[in-house]
Amino acid sequence: MTTALSPAPPTGPVPDATPAPGVDGPSLAAARPDRADLDPGHALGELARWRREDAAADRFPYRAVLGHYRAVGKNAVGEELLTALRAVEPHGPAGAVDPAAQLLADWLPQVMDGQQGDYDSYLGTPVYTSLTAAGAGPDQVITALLAEVVATEAAVLAGNPAGLPRTRAALRALAAAAGIPALIPGESEDLVAACAEAVAVARQAVPAGVLRAVELTLTPTTRAHDEQMFIRVIQIFEAVFAAVGRAVAGATEAVAAGRADLARDLLAEAVRQLAGTSGVFRVLTTMPKDAFAVIRANTDGRSAVQSRSYRGVERSCPTLHLALLESGLPQDGLQPVMAELDEAWGAMKRTHWGITMKIIGSVPGTGGTAGAAYLREAAEARLFPALRRAQPAG
Repeated sequence: MTTALSPAPPTGPVPDATPAPGVDGPSLAAARPDRADLDPGHALGELARWRREDAAADRFPYRAVLGHYRAVGKNAVGEELLTALRAVEPHGPAGAVDPAAQLLADWLPQVMDGQQGDYDSYLGTPVYTSLTAAGAGPDQVITALLAEVVATEAAVLAGNPAGLPRTRAALRALAAAAGIPALIPGESEDLVAACAEAVAVARQAVPAGVLRAVELTLTPTTRAHDEQMFIRVIQIFEAVFAAVGRAVAGATEAVAAGRADLARDLLAEAVRQLAGTSGVFRVLTTMPKDAFAVIRANTDGRSAVQSRSYRGVERSCPTLHLALLESGLPQDGLQPVMAELDEAWGAMKRTHWGITMKIIGSVPGTGGTAGAAYLREAAEARLFPALRRAQPAG
């Protein structure tokens, strides 16, 4: 009830009494929050005002809700605000398909899950699924996500020089994804300026709807700066997995239709997407061990083992090989690019395993998984095991 709300807190930033934000420290939103963001009453008040008006999806108070979430961490959000969010019913104009209502419906699971969330609600997967259905390409999503990483890291660089390696790595990854010159200055001040320029150029090539979706899909469980990077990196990998999965499905259909040329092009694009993950992995290697320990302790139930896109790729590739064997198409036309895809997928998994060993060693991973031991076993699995057996020894 609106009468139970506390008065609106004072506005303006809270005096800085915490460690410098950045790598191995708090996020900028947690270290220097507005007073309004610290008090859930502000978000509750904005939600109540929204309901009193027309409760239109395009006027939902995202800023107030996300401000509180990012200031305190999702796992610290109180039950009163969670209850208010669970009562939200997205709607648009009667009888119309409304993108704003769809966005709100897709986004709400990310903020309503409390401490019982899963992998999809951690990443905002429904938002990205709708983006893909609406025609957004993986390159646009990945570019927008990398631009957010670069902007976030550059924003804290001046007060935390420990972030230099990550900022440089993120800028290189963004430049590669967006196809812009990769000039990486050595000094913090010049690097911040280069980041601002690269982010502005990259975002010009991304539709506003994609930028908006990326802006909204960051609800870390903790106040740690490193978790923001961690979430963005996983979102990037999910975009890659989904793109590879669509390419394999499309190639399977193309083979059934006798279109070996189309199937080859689709698989070659999947290889390209996987090759682009090397720069993203370099960003991930900047995660301090103790920072990941905090994330791991706060993400129970939110494990990458739950990734449907990842599992879908590994399930669908044998189907593609079987379709090729049954199609009557020349085997040597597609098998080389299938082998390239298999190797690129395996290289990605081996890199993930190596980074995990560096960051967490043999301790359990996120969501209580076996961590590096699980990844080592997974890295040995092939996408096309029958293809490998069929190839002549050489």
